[in-house]
Amino acid sequence: MSSIVQQPVSIFNEFDYITEREQEVKAHTGSVAFDGLSEPILLAQDMSGGCGGKIWKCANVMIDYFIWKNVQSNGTLFKNQKIVEIGSGTGLVGLAVAKICPEIKQMVITDQLPMMDLMQENIKLNHLEHSVTADILNWGEEIPNLSQVLGADVILASDCIYLEVAFLPLLETFFALTNKESSVIYLTYKKRRNADKLFFQAAKKKFIFKDVTEDPKMNNYKRDKLHLFSVMRKPLNQQQLQDLQKAKSNTTTTQA
Repeated sequence: MSSIVQQPVSIFNEFDYITEREQEVKAHTGSVAFDGLSEPILLAQDMSGGCGGKIWKCANVMIDYFIWKNVQSNGTLFKNQKIVEIGSGTGLVGLAVAKICPEIKQMVITDQLPMMDLMQENIKLNHLEHSVTADILNWGEEIPNLSQVLGADVILASDCIYLEVAFLPLLETFFALTNKESSVIYLTYKKRRNADKLFFQAAKKKFIFKDVTEDPKMNNYKRDKLHLFSVMRKPLNQQQLQDLQKAKSNTTTTQA
């Protein structure tokens, strides 16, 4: 029986595992328009630092859904909430959400070090320095207690399921970031390989997945094997709660 293999996650400079390899793009700056946004998003794309340096279709799914959802919410979507995007790449999703939902409390877009300059450039291009910050987040690594990515109300993950070696580190990061009981993950996913089911088999042991279907455009996306899920951590049982309290107590003692 196949299982997830845990290995260190390196910088993703190889594209052989991605079926849309023919869609690699040259470094350039342009604009991306969405129905429902009053102005396009200015975006630099550069794949020299990894596959995250271009726009992927999953981003459109998430952005279109949030535009629609914000209308349904009378413009109050994510009001006063802290949002963290992982695997941000260009930062398109996080930047779009910051424009869709100007009353968010904080937006942090994250990726590995090679993406930092690109994310920061795109924040500046869209004049969102007051509401969006970029930070380094390597999946599977321990997150410092004072990190700005902790305590998020909403976690965004667009097209992060594509490399089997990253499945466990991604799940570990999901678990670390959902440290608030009410934290919700929005996850967009494109089915590429049968191995992807290993991720979902492992993830469903700790998380509850809900297929988001209310967006009027969702049927069109699903024809292209694109999916959107809302994900929440399963409640901890009594033993897990005791283990967590013990771990927190040990951490406090060590810091003292």
